[in-house]
Amino acid sequence: MSLADDDRSNDVRRPVNYYIDKDSSVGYIFAMGRTSDARERLIQSGMELIHAGGYAQAGIQEICAHAGVRKGSFYHFFPSKSELALAVVERFREMSDAILDRALSGDLPPRERIPRLFALAGEIQQGFKTEGGWVKGCPFGNLALEMSTRDETLRHRLEQVLQDVIQRLAEVVEETGSPAGDARHKAEAIFSLFEGAILMAKTRNDPEIIHRMGAMALRLLDAD
Repeated sequence: MSLADDDRSNDVRRPVNYYIDKDSSVGYIFAMGRTSDARERLIQSGMELIHAGGYAQAGIQEICAHAGVRKGSFYHFFPSKSELALAVVERFREMSDAILDRALSGDLPPRERIPRLFALAGEIQQGFKTEGGWVKGCPFGNLALEMSTRDETLRHRLEQVLQDVIQRLAEVVEETGSPAGDARHKAEAIFSLFEGAILMAKTRNDPEIIHRMGAMALRLLDAD
């Protein structure tokens, strides 16, 4: 049996797959299905445990147990937990891209797309609360708050991901007639409101806050 093989005892909880339901009107992130690939199960377990409880709480042993993978196999795929975290960030980035594609699609005028992003985020966080009792928050924001002073490689990757989101928002803002420079500044303000709304929603366990801030985003869009 190779290092990539795993223990799959019946009493080990299996990780579930995060993915975007393309048929959903809101693009809610569902978690369902199973995978037989050990590396993929480790990533899925890392996503679930890190998003729910944070990087420090998700130990390698816990991740392996959750994934049904032996600890030796973990190091076959990832030299460290930090490397797994980078893979988790990349997978969440793919999901974020899908959410942005849905929210910022050109089927609506640009002024209506930004509130739709807030509404979609609110629906996603409501889904987490309905399923598990708690708003989980933004996986990027959660990790950035916890790890930016502890892991420079992870901080840098998170910064890149967030800057990419801001750029996509800036492109929508520019469509409303704002000059490119102003559009970038407004996009940064809107994204700061967006992340702050998700943080407050997590703190209060109330996703409705995110919905309300969608209207405030339009005020930032209209600011001189």
